[in-house]
Amino acid sequence: MEVGNAWPWNILWTDEAHFHLQCSVYTQNCKIWARENPFQIQPLPLHSQKVTVWCGFTAAFMVGPFFFEEIGLSGPVTCTVNGTRYKSLLRKQHCNRADVWIAQFLRKMAILPTLQHQ
Repeated sequence: MEVGNAWPWNILWTDEAHFHLQCSVYTQNCKIWARENPFQIQPLPLHSQKVTVWCGFTAAFMVGPFFFEEIGLSGPVTCTVNGTRYKSLLRKQHCNRADVWIAQFLRKMAILPTLQHQ
C-alpha cells in the first residue's frame, strides 16, 4: 500500500471532555503516576456542575473549542455529545476559518453529504 506524504495533514483528531467546576479532574482516560497513595478517595458530588467541550485538531490548526450546553429551567446546563448534537455542530457555519475548513474536510472525506441527508 502506497502512502502519500500528505496523509498526516488529512487527519482530524477530535475528543470531548467534561470539565467539572469544583476543580476535580475526570481521570477515566488518564493515568496519574505519583508517590502518594493511588487508592486515596476524594469524595465528589454525584451531579456536580460541569461544562462539556469538544475540540479537534489537525497538523495545521485547531478546530473549536465548542461548548455543549442546553438552556434548562435554572439556566445553562451541560449536555452529553450525542449524534444529534454532533450533527448540529457540524451543520453550524460561523464563517470562521476553522468552521469552513471542517465542512470542506468532511465533504472531502465523504462524511458531510451523509449527515445532510439524515
